[in-house]
Amino acid sequence: MAVAALVVGILALPCASLYGVPGVILGIVAIFLGLRSRGRIKRSGGAIGGGALAMAGLIIGLIGAVLGALWALFLFALYQAMVSPGNTVQTPPALLTP
Repeated sequence: MAVAALVVGILALPCASLYGVPGVILGIVAIFLGLRSRGRIKRSGGAIGGGALAMAGLIIGLIGAVLGALWALFLFALYQAMVSPGNTVQTPPALLTP
């Protein structure tokens, strides 16, 4: 499970740029897998290895989730700024020549 946490965490980083949502989902999955595998490794008393892989997957998954959430919020704010009716460009009235 530690390797799965690392792989999913690594996948969360590039997927964070796809509207942010896949990065958040994969990041949460990587965090879950990392926590579960670290708990399993601790309960085994050292018989199962991979604690560093689990921790790396957890950290990378956290980074991917945060980056994905920030990117999604940025894109949402950008969309809101583009569709708000107050952002229309007003052309100045034509100057009348005498």
